[in-house]
Amino acid sequence: MISEDQLYNLAKEIDARVAAVEQAAKAGESLPLVLDIGAGLGTVTVDGSGGLVSVDLNRDAIAGHTGTSLSRHVLRAINNAESAASTRRKTMVEHAAREIR
Repeated sequence: MISEDQLYNLAKEIDARVAAVEQAAKAGESLPLVLDIGAGLGTVTVDGSGGLVSVDLNRDAIAGHTGTSLSRHVLRAINNAESAASTRRKTMVEHAAREIR
């Protein structure tokens, strides 16, 4: 049978894990992610949840691209940044959960 002290210590450990995971999730959501569009076109920035914040284009570089080509590059970069932000946040949470053990 588990003693009261063991239950108390277990509850403290659970609370610490939950707090660490919540903190990691919050940190992951607040960190912006900047990703290069490629071909010297500029960058896209997403928030920690993957929401688009900005697209910064290099005027000189975009002059050599058609609208279709430019949109493909930008859309691909946005999708990659959203995915990278999600992966980073998930990794931060998993790492926090492992650290408490």
